[in-house]
This record gives sequence, C-alpha cells and structure tokens, in this order.
Amino acid sequence: MRVGKWALAIGVLLSVAGCVDQQHEVQQYRRILDADVAQATPPLMPGDELSLVRALLLANQDNESLAIRGEDYVQALNDKARAFANFLPTITLAPSYTIVDNSEAATTNAGQGRPVGTSGGFKEVGKTLRRFEAPVNGAANLFRGFRDLASLEAADWTIEQKRQLLLDAQSTLLLQVAQTYYNVLRSEANVEVLRESLKAQQERVRDAKGRLDAGTGKPLDLAQAEAQSASTRVTLVQAQGDVANARTLLAFLIGTREVSGPLREDYDVPADVGTVQDLLWRAWTGREDYKAAQAAVETAVANVRNAVGEYYPSISLNITGYLYREDFTDASKWNSLLAVNLPIFSAGVIEADVRTAWSVLRQDAMRQSLLRRQVEDEVRERYQNFLTSTDKLTELGAQIRAAAEAYRQARAGYAAGTAIFLDVLSAQDVLLNSQLELTTETFNRKVIYLDLLRTTGRLKLGNVQRAATRPTTRPAAMPADMEVK
Repeated sequence: MRVGKWALAIGVLLSVAGCVDQQHEVQQYRRILDADVAQATPPLMPGDELSLVRALLLANQDNESLAIRGEDYVQALNDKARAFANFLPTITLAPSYTIVDNSEAATTNAGQGRPVGTSGGFKEVGKTLRRFEAPVNGAANLFRGFRDLASLEAADWTIEQKRQLLLDAQSTLLLQVAQTYYNVLRSEANVEVLRESLKAQQERVRDAKGRLDAGTGKPLDLAQAEAQSASTRVTLVQAQGDVANARTLLAFLIGTREVSGPLREDYDVPADVGTVQDLLWRAWTGREDYKAAQAAVETAVANVRNAVGEYYPSISLNITGYLYREDFTDASKWNSLLAVNLPIFSAGVIEADVRTAWSVLRQDAMRQSLLRRQVEDEVRERYQNFLTSTDKLTELGAQIRAAAEAYRQARAGYAAGTAIFLDVLSAQDVLLNSQLELTTETFNRKVIYLDLLRTTGRLKLGNVQRAATRPTTRPAAMPADMEVK
C-alpha cells in the first residue's frame, strides 16, 4: 500500500508537469507577426473583392512557412530557459523498492533464534529481503568557469536571431504575395487589351473581305488579316491561362481555396523615396536578415567564451535527504558531496572545442560581411530600377498622347473620306498596346517599390496599410479621354 501511494503521487506529478498550453506557445510568435494587425481578417469567400492589403493580411494570418519559422523562435525561447536552469539547483525524488532473494539464508539460519537478513536496512518477508527508500536529491553547479553566463548570453542572441529571421520570412512572403497580386492585374490587363485588339483584327478581316468582294482588294491582304486575327486569338488564350495560374498561386499564398472575385488595386507609391544613402542606412539598421546575421556573430562570440571556460575548474554540490527509510537505526538521514573538477588532461578535446568556436565566429563574421555587400548591391539596384520605371512612365505618357492623337486623326480622316478604315484600326491597335505598356509599367513600378521596401527592411503590414488608405490617383500619363472605348 505504501509503495502504491508513492507511485500514484509520482504519476499525478508527472501528468501535471507534462501539460503544455499550446495556444500560449503559438501566441509567442504570433504576437510578433501580428504587431501591425488590429483584428483577425475574415476568410475570403468565392466572388469576394480582394485588395492588396487584405491579401497580405490573409497570407500573414495563415501560412505554414511563417509558422515553421515561428516554432524556431519558440524553440530558442526554450533553449534560453534551459540555459537559465544551469543557475538553479535541481531537486529530484527518487524512491526505490528493492527485493532480494533470501531463501538460502533463511534455510541456513532456521531455528537459531536471531533476526535473519536485516543488515543494510532490509526487512525479511518470507524468503526475500525488501527495502523501501524515498530520497530527495538536490544538485547545484556552484561554478563552471563562467560557462553558464556565456550560454545564457548566447541564448539571448539566438532568440534575437530567430526573431529577425521570422520577420524576414514575413517580409519575403508579403513581397511574394504582392508580386503575384500585381501579376494577376498585369495578366488581366493584357487579356482586356487582347480582346480589344482581337475586335480590331476581326474588323480588318471584314474590311479585307469587303474590299476583295468589291474588286479593290487582294487575296493576300485577306490572308494576312486572318492570320493576324488567329495569332491574336492564340495569344488571348495563353493570356487567359496565365490569369488562371496567377490566381491559383495567389490563392495558395494567402491560404484560401480560390480567388475568383475582382482585385481592387488601392496601393499608392510615394513620389519621392529618398536618396540612395538614406536607403542604405535604413537597410543596415532595419533589414531583418542583416540584423539576424549580426545576432549570429554575437552568439558565436558568446560560444567562444563558453568553450574557453572549459579550461576552468568546476564546482558542484549534491545533497541527499531521505523522506523515508526502512528500520535501519544506524543509517544516516542525509548526506552531501562537494565536488571540484579541474581539467588537467583532456586529450585535446577542449582545445578542439575552442578552435571550432573560433572557426564558427570567423564564418559568421564572413557571412555578415558578405550579406552587407549584398544588401548594398540590392538597394542600389532596386533604387535604380525605381528611377528607371519612373522615367519610363513619363515617356509612356508621351507615347500615349501621340498614339491617341494619331487615333483621333485617323477617325477624323475616315469620317472625311481621306483615310481608309484600316488606318483607323491600326491606330487603335497602337493606342491599345501603348495603354497596356503604361498599365504594366505602373504595376511594375509598384512591385519595384515594394521590393525596395523589402530590401531596406520596411515592408511591414502597417506601412502597406497606411499607403493603401491614401487616395489612389490615376496615372497622370494616361488621361481618361485618351482611352479606347
């Protein structure tokens, strides 16, 4: 009965200790990801309108890659708790119940009138000796060559590294969602232009047939018009397939089954993004992967101190007290052990640990240096791409104005009888393609700007939400009266 009670108590203790609040564990990294999120985003239903901000919020809310990175952060927190535990004593309850065969001794001493098999605290039960003890063991590390301090500091820097890598994964996902989102818009704009162009191609075919029937046309003109119309239909089919594939990828990234509703473009790009030097400073102070590389270097420095600490002596204290022992009058109720460990010869193991720690430090320092140069190269490249895209929009505006004027004159000439209908269709086709180029470059410029934000460590949900709340202006390079209806 006594043994059963102890077993029951230990079982209850283990069951309570094994309970973990899973929601609390997940919330430790969700608080980082949802720092700019006011409330949960409702799921996307079929046919719902989808804005860029909502797409980013849905991706941030339900994406396995972010959860995987988040668990790395949770594990780093647990590693710190494990490192901090080295400063605290450990207390363990180690009850034992021993049964020893005593049949031979019982037969030999039978009838001699003295206790049988009671040495060592054992009690005679039939032909066996039994002993029950319930010791409580306490152990504490008094000194380990400052290795515990180094381990705790390394754990702190590892937590920071995992946190920055989590934010870096978030920024990468947001950029990928934005790129796919605008890819859908570009593909849909291409489909619309191709449909209008196909109408123009079909008008050319009818015009060529009419002139051929009237005896003023050539069979070659009709064949060329039909071939161009067929080619446009093939391109239109491919463009529609691109739209479907882009929407499928977007649905995958934001964690929904489908994106079948319209996309509402509501993101505006500021006119001035600052100088390249300002952008470089922001990247070096705010880019997540670069800050993670800095934390990795600090972790390696602490690990070097930890390895060097192996040369120092270590001191530990162990105390054992007995809650219960069998009837053993001369047995002690407690004992203690103070142990000092001084490494004299370790066969080169400690030296190898120190050399490895220094090698890892040099390696992490080189990674940080390489990443710094990569960051500078990426910032300069994205900045130049943004300036180039801005200049292209200006030139495309001039191109559209010229194409719109040519289209207007072709229609006026056709109305006055000085131009043929083919001239009107050709001018309309040129204007449509010019408008497509302008729309495409407008979306490209926004993607380039978001990539620039990602490169400088500023692609955050809060920044995108604030930009989306500003009124989105129509590109000045494409006046509404120049559109082809």
